[in-house]
Amino acid sequence: MHDVARAAGVSQRTVSNVVNNYEYVRPETRQRVLDAMAMLGYVPNAAARSLRSARTGLIALVVPDFRARIFAEFAGVVVREAEALGYTVLIELTGSDRERELKVLTGVRNQLSDGVIMMAMSLRPDDGQRRRAGYPIVLVGDQVLEGQVPHVDIPNREASLAVVRHLVGTGRRRLMLLGYDPHGGLTARMRVRGFLDGLEEQGLTADAELLVRADWTRAGGQRAIEEYIDAGRPMPDAVFAMNDSLALGALRALQVRGLRVPQEVALVGFDDVEEARYSTPSLTSVSPDVEALARNAIAMLHEQITGKPSGRESHIVVDFQLKVRESSQ
Repeated sequence: MHDVARAAGVSQRTVSNVVNNYEYVRPETRQRVLDAMAMLGYVPNAAARSLRSARTGLIALVVPDFRARIFAEFAGVVVREAEALGYTVLIELTGSDRERELKVLTGVRNQLSDGVIMMAMSLRPDDGQRRRAGYPIVLVGDQVLEGQVPHVDIPNREASLAVVRHLVGTGRRRLMLLGYDPHGGLTARMRVRGFLDGLEEQGLTADAELLVRADWTRAGGQRAIEEYIDAGRPMPDAVFAMNDSLALGALRALQVRGLRVPQEVALVGFDDVEEARYSTPSLTSVSPDVEALARNAIAMLHEQITGKPSGRESHIVVDFQLKVRESSQ
């Protein structure tokens, strides 16, 4: 920094202000310092800066896996928003393992990061009492923990309810829920609840035969529909898949077995991944506001790290849209 100051004809303090993006530096002075940095090949020492600031400039994004495309899309927005604030994002996959998630919550893992954004699938409400004291963390998803853990999510129940209303509104009455798991994580349970509440609202009875279990993958969706058809059971006139991977697998199975979508069986997914817009037919899907989800998560974490709260709520629910496409029209 001394060499840069000498080359630019300014004080070391001015160089420091430029490096730290201090706004009250004259443009011509800033440019002179930047030119000197480029000429000398000067790069701030991250380790030294972290020692002085007690921050590393790293944040951790903890997600179950990337098999579900929605996690990858969310991660992309988080990385972009974090970089705009000067953070580097480290990504960890938990596989929805409870012990891994607890290690993140209690601070055993990710000790080198300034804070964590976590999509937790297996935590329980009382686990919030085990949070590492003072460590910045934001949860994403339906998991609400005790102890005022900042949290942002999407309205899964309301979104599933909207799907049922849409399908019934198009004349469908025999609705299958694909990916049913009564003992799954809270996200799954909330989507199931919305589906069942929707049936009740529309005067329909839930048929246990149409609550079909399946892994939330393309292979799981295809396999479950093929097995259902092969068993000779009465076909539904609509399938609501718990995510788009399931839906795309189901679409493949229905087409291979000669069933027309949407003429014979309507199909709706959840997450609105990019493939949904390009499948044949294009897939109707619940589209959560992933941009808002990520922006709010990053903002909430940044406020904790910097100790500069904005008065933002500690629990934020973002919006969703039902993108109606060819598969359910």
